[in-house]
Amino acid sequence: MASSRSFVDSFLDLKDGRYHPKMAPVIPRDKWRKGSQWISLIRSHAEVVVDDEVVLPVFKKFCKRRPAVDTSKGKLNLVSEFNPQMNAIRLTDWGIKLQKQHNCIPDEHYVPTLIAMSELEVDIERRTLTYTLWNQSATKMDNKAWHPVTFNYADASPKRLKEIKDINHVHYESEARTEWCQTNSTFVPCFLFARKFSRGAAMRLLSEGVVGPFDASSLLGNS
Repeated sequence: MASSRSFVDSFLDLKDGRYHPKMAPVIPRDKWRKGSQWISLIRSHAEVVVDDEVVLPVFKKFCKRRPAVDTSKGKLNLVSEFNPQMNAIRLTDWGIKLQKQHNCIPDEHYVPTLIAMSELEVDIERRTLTYTLWNQSATKMDNKAWHPVTFNYADASPKRLKEIKDINHVHYESEARTEWCQTNSTFVPCFLFARKFSRGAAMRLLSEGVVGPFDASSLLGNS
């Protein structure tokens, strides 16, 4: 909590296809970064984000999330297009057209890229303080879609919380790099926060005192 450094998960993803060539020369390819959107910034780095008038406009133009396709609509996803060469109307699957659009998730790239552009990477801890358990799922629209697991009541046990608190390093396969968690050159647990917890899981954490003393009557308000 008293760290003099920001915590910004930032790494190179060699398989990443979100960088748009038109971002250059403002954002060079070698400055493009990816990371968790859960960040903690010291004041000087927060000011860099607030004052940015160079990187943000490029992101607004070239880093946009592709619209999702509602697969439940079936044939309603078909759109008509006029083909002047064939002088005919062609039906096209809107989902396929969307999949061909450039896709970029700005909240996973903007801050780490801005930090790299500002030559501040030496002043940050390149990790997030928020623990997330990822589950890989395959769909027809996205063969490799990762989603954060939601912890339910059964998962929110003191034993599980202790396991999270005891994590002391993070491994980045894309960079063959292991980040040992430190603050001011002192080895520390990696995470202060965690996500995602269901309502039932949250109530268990509170009622069993896993995260500290809790008075259930405080939820009822003053009558």
